[in-house]
Amino acid sequence: MSKYPEKLNKMNRRHVSTHNKNIVYQGFFSVEERSLSYQKFNNEQSAVLKRSALISSDAVIVLPYDPINDRVLLIEQFRMGPYVKGDEAPWVLEPIAGLIDAGETPESAGIREAREEAHLEIKKFELVARSYPSPGISTEFFHQYVGIVELPDSSNLIAGLLRESEDIKSHIFSYQAFSDLISEGKIKVGPAILIGLWLSKNRDLIREKYSK
Repeated sequence: MSKYPEKLNKMNRRHVSTHNKNIVYQGFFSVEERSLSYQKFNNEQSAVLKRSALISSDAVIVLPYDPINDRVLLIEQFRMGPYVKGDEAPWVLEPIAGLIDAGETPESAGIREAREEAHLEIKKFELVARSYPSPGISTEFFHQYVGIVELPDSSNLIAGLLRESEDIKSHIFSYQAFSDLISEGKIKVGPAILIGLWLSKNRDLIREKYSK
């Protein structure tokens, strides 16, 4: 029995036709609007549709984990999205993250971001997933890792780049406390939940691997 559905879609970019393309906003991100049509599952061509996408660079996301002491680090900072949405708590707990600059690999960007945001030195990376967080509206693509580090019992560090007006506070949790935050719905950032669930499945193997 195949592990994939027998009728898994075989269509690709050649089955999409762009009729018009326009940049409607250009800033830190940009918004691109296209008029396009595509082949439907019944093999007919769709009507010409107008669709927009937020254009973004790839990003790296790293959850620092200390396998010896079984500790996790999360950062906390103000986020515009929850604020504009009307969330009463626009300061969120999340992994270390940042855009990947030209010439960087995801891992080298992760090392840089860990130094900037939490003064950490990542020793090794464990790949969790490469994925689109919101493919319906954005080109954003996440390279997500567990970053192996040594962590103290606690941290009062406030860091970040002044030129980017970053104000980032580090928090260190036991693995169990981190897992409880996810279970209780107190962590609302998708990559933190995804990486946390991956870690729950692979934690024993990771701890055994790095205890040698």
